[in-house]
Amino acid sequence: MGDVKQAGVSPTTPGHRALDGVRNRTAAGLLEARHLLLAVAGNLQGDSPLIGWARELADLHATLVTAAVSTTRRPADFDATATYGQISAIIGLIDEWSACHLPRPAFGRRHTHSLGEVISHVAGTYAHVQWTLRHAESAEQQHHATLRFAQVQEGYAGLVDEIRALRVVLPLGEGSRPAR
Repeated sequence: MGDVKQAGVSPTTPGHRALDGVRNRTAAGLLEARHLLLAVAGNLQGDSPLIGWARELADLHATLVTAAVSTTRRPADFDATATYGQISAIIGLIDEWSACHLPRPAFGRRHTHSLGEVISHVAGTYAHVQWTLRHAESAEQQHHATLRFAQVQEGYAGLVDEIRALRVVLPLGEGSRPAR
């Protein structure tokens, strides 16, 4: 697993324009649902830091899933607390990126989860479905896991549409603050 790196976000990041002294943020770099799926699966490369963070989250969640169901496949040095800490750190990086790159409409419904939390949920659900498809003997369990992932992916796609249409405001997450 790679190291968690700080996002290189600055007021002069491409895609930002000053408008009457107020930053006008666009949703450039926000991954479409199909691209997020490719990112968590490790099959997407590109400029958006969300790609690497999504993959890292999927790897961390896969480690947690494996450790939860199998003591024989768990690495000897496995530390659940450290793994959850790494997940929280990546969620924080995504939330910082979100605060600088996504629009924050004055009037929009308030979403319950930050972008980092949503991407972590998608990555965790992906890790769970992958484990289920490989290890569950029941076709019903495999179907349920696959259906659940499709629902999560559909929910993410709807969120992306609402962000772009300026109909939703995401919470900033812990440690994030709006860009000035």
